[in-house]
Amino acid sequence: MIKLHVLWLAIVLISVCYAITKEEQEELNIVKEEARLTADAIAKGALRVGSTNFLIPDASADHPMIISNPEDQPLCKPKVSLSSSRQVQVMEGYEYMVLANEIRNPRKLLFDQADHLLVMSPGEGLYSVRMDGCSNTDIKLILKSDELDQPIGHGVAVFGGHIFVSTANSVYKFPYSDGQHSPVQNAVKVITNIHPNDPNAATDIAVDPFGHIFIPRTVTELHDKIEPAHAIIKKFNLRLIPEQGFDYEKDGEVQAVGANNQGAMGFDAQARLWGINGMTSAEIRRQDIGSNENLAISGLAEEMNLYQFPKMNYGYPYCMTEFDLSKVSTVGRGLGSQWGHPTFMNASFPLDEYCQSEENNRPPSVPLPSGSLASSVFFYMGTFCSVGDLTTQGSSVGLPCNWTDTPIIANHGLPGNSGGHNVVRLHFDDVGHKPRWDKEPEVILKEAEACTGSGCLSPFGLAGDKFGRLYISSDETNEIFMVSRIYNQQAVQILTDGANEYEASLLNGSSTTKMKEKGSSVKASGHKKKKKKKEEEEDDDDDEEEYE
Repeated sequence: MIKLHVLWLAIVLISVCYAITKEEQEELNIVKEEARLTADAIAKGALRVGSTNFLIPDASADHPMIISNPEDQPLCKPKVSLSSSRQVQVMEGYEYMVLANEIRNPRKLLFDQADHLLVMSPGEGLYSVRMDGCSNTDIKLILKSDELDQPIGHGVAVFGGHIFVSTANSVYKFPYSDGQHSPVQNAVKVITNIHPNDPNAATDIAVDPFGHIFIPRTVTELHDKIEPAHAIIKKFNLRLIPEQGFDYEKDGEVQAVGANNQGAMGFDAQARLWGINGMTSAEIRRQDIGSNENLAISGLAEEMNLYQFPKMNYGYPYCMTEFDLSKVSTVGRGLGSQWGHPTFMNASFPLDEYCQSEENNRPPSVPLPSGSLASSVFFYMGTFCSVGDLTTQGSSVGLPCNWTDTPIIANHGLPGNSGGHNVVRLHFDDVGHKPRWDKEPEVILKEAEACTGSGCLSPFGLAGDKFGRLYISSDETNEIFMVSRIYNQQAVQILTDGANEYEASLLNGSSTTKMKEKGSSVKASGHKKKKKKKEEEEDDDDDEEEYE
């Protein structure tokens, strides 16, 4: 009986061991399959997304997967074609259309995870724009501005099943489902006391993938009592909102000091925050630099800044950045040089020297032209990216693959000033992701003729959809534009044929070179043999002479 129990126990133990081994084998098989799928995606120049392992192009790959089939492209046009209110010019090789012109004062644009467009209209509210595959639109106001304690600003973000909307002084959250086209309800105030004394402040918000919301506090009127601590960016954790909400003055972490951010902030592919620092004041004069010139519109720069590390000082209000002073001064130090603001200069303190020290004042990542009124920074993530040139056109309607993780800037422009009124792409190095100050920005969309009056093209918001197309809001003209690359079904084949011909020419050139080298080698060998034979004959003659 005891033996039977022992045998039974042994069988049970063997079965358990076998079960564990089987489970481990199954897990090992899963890991192997994951590795296989990942390797397959990498080989195709793609990334795996979601539970279905859907492949999307990896624009950072040496050879990104290109989606070029006509059936994958949104090529059909809307039933009604809208004309632009101004004559605009788009970059060669691209086309544009007016998507909508019925939203008053459209500013910040945002696509949710369902590729659904949201539009903020200060004073009006939050709009939902539902589009079909041909860009026919159904537009609804899903949040009225007067439903909150202050008029809606332009800040909007989506995270964790909620949509976050800003007023001048507060941030509210609403339950939200991606693609929602019905009114948002049940508002909860999650942050307050942002601009308690400025009901007209244009408060922006930006939420990173980890649930941190970044909110700038800005200064609209400069005077000698303003300090760097009045212009800051703070970070709050949306996963840990207290029951009573956050108080901007008391809570949160300081991300940036002396950063008088204007317009809409954006994140790059590394989830680093970028933003625009506007001109310190509308009128700036320093006799020692430009006589009586207004440097705010003739020589100084706006700034694009990277707010990567916390508590860095970006110089506002004490410091200014040079763009190009050569037209108004002979003492300019060059692009990006730092100067003290005249409002804060005195004989007892060397403010220029203070501003030139990076410990006191972090210089901008990119100096931007004065008078542009840059309003948004947007990083294209390579979605549905295209390859090609002006002869082949694009392999898809999306922006180019080599634009991935580089910034696009909306330059709103100032009334009565021809500067700005365009959308540009800035050049960055692939290695190190460094801005190229030496390269002129590429103009994507602009006024066909210089505009100095009212009602000019005035880009503000930027966003990209799942097809890699660029959307631009123009608040002065109440328009939303869509820019896409001109598609050619044969682009990939033309490029492939060209690459094959080039490789073949290299191989042929290499073969010819080798044949020449071989021929030279044979000739050289023949010369050596003749020389050696002649030398041997001469030696034989010498031997004969010696013998005789």
